[in-house]
Formats: sequence, structure tokens, C-alpha cells
Amino acid sequence: MNFEIRKLERNDIELARKLILMFGFDDETNSLPSDEYTSQILEKQDFYVIVALENHELIGGLTAYEMKMFKCETTEMFLYEIEVLEKHRRKGIGKTLVEFLKQICVEKGITEIFVGTEKDNFPARKLYSSTGGMADEDSVWFNYSF
Repeated sequence: MNFEIRKLERNDIELARKLILMFGFDDETNSLPSDEYTSQILEKQDFYVIVALENHELIGGLTAYEMKMFKCETTEMFLYEIEVLEKHRRKGIGKTLVEFLKQICVEKGITEIFVGTEKDNFPARKLYSSTGGMADEDSVWFNYSF
């Protein structure tokens, strides 16, 4: 399967919108961000929107944030969200997206990526394990909603 992996840039608003729709909405408004907001976030140097394209069509993507640590002079990467269209799963696309992010980390001197998932999300756990991630079975994530 031939597909391209690349980081979205400031003017890739339409692809960003398609990825947001692929991810689904986390709020009740189900409204897309404005073009101005999308453009501003895409140009941030510490935020990554990485997509997989087949024949210029979006088939998957992820978002990740660089996070400067407080207690030591280091930066970690938070892989926030990843999705591949169902008909394109199990073809190495998710793995390639994660490997692309890992390469960015190596180039920037970032030595750790962290990501959370539900305990029963076995496909995600398999993906993260297959790309070198190690589960911390003792961790529990808490969410605050307002």
C-alpha cells in the first residue's frame, strides 16, 4: 500500500478539518474551529498534526504536544490522539504515524513519548506495544471536566 506521511502546516486547514471529523467531537457543540484558530494552532512549533494520505486523501492521523518539564530541563511528547479509517486499519498506517512522531522526537532530542488509552482498547495497546511503548499497569488517568 502506498501512502504518504507528513506534518500539516499553517495552510492545511481543509485536511485538519477532515482529521477533526475523523477523530469525532469531544464537546456538545459539534462545531469545527474557525479557519483562523486552525491556522494558528497548525503553525505552533510545539504542536504536531501528522497525517497519512493515500492519493491525496486522508486515511489517518495523529496529534501530539511537546511538553516542557518543570522539574528538569527536558521535553516530553504527549501523543494525544490517533485514528486510522477502519478500511485502512491493520496495514501499518498507525505504526508508521507513530514511527514518524518518534523520528521527530529523536531529531529534537526528546527522549520520551507518553500516551493514554482505555484498558480494554486492545487495538491501541497492541499498536503502542508494537512501536516500542511499554504499558505502565500501575498508572491511572483522571479527567476533569467543567
